[in-house]
Amino acid sequence: MIKNLYIVRHGETKYNSEGRIQGGGLDSPLTKEGENQALLLSKFLKEQEITCDYIFSSPLERSMHTARIVSSYMEKEIIQDPLLKEISCGEYEGKLITEIDPEKLKRLRVDPGEKYPGGECVEDVRRRGEQFLNKLKSSEGAIAIIFSHGNFLRAFAGVATGISSQLAMRIFLDNTGFGSLFWSGEYYRISLWNSLAHLGKLPKRI
Repeated sequence: MIKNLYIVRHGETKYNSEGRIQGGGLDSPLTKEGENQALLLSKFLKEQEITCDYIFSSPLERSMHTARIVSSYMEKEIIQDPLLKEISCGEYEGKLITEIDPEKLKRLRVDPGEKYPGGECVEDVRRRGEQFLNKLKSSEGAIAIIFSHGNFLRAFAGVATGISSQLAMRIFLDNTGFGSLFWSGEYYRISLWNSLAHLGKLPKRI
């Protein structure tokens, strides 16, 4: 089974810079800043001699583009898996966050069972995370790197570590935020989360 996991959120996109909701249906391209973030992470991981047996990515282009840049030195195939897609935000995709009813937005951020209109809820994403975790447990090899999205990676971290969806919703990943999890024998433990060392700065919310 995979005993060491690295996780990476995609680089900044046009929609990120505009404060728009992307979700799993729309795919905004990386900005120049997003590409630069990915290049710096690639350089950093190469200097740290980070290698892996598998590279997994969401099929959405913002994730794949990030994966191609970051893993360029690894010479490994990127395996696309639809389970890694971002949460479907349904009718809200493409809208500015400021256009969403504040009360609805609050519920979406604290209640894992609250669905986006015409889309998913966090518990739906967690179930996808459980399916993906089962794939990892049945895979040969020791190390994998996963490129995905903020909501999916939070939900997946909850599944992998055994923490509740409510608690997992409270953790955050910046664009190209980097993390590490390792298998303890019963569950995965988080040893690093939202590192921006490759950008030479602390997470912007600190």
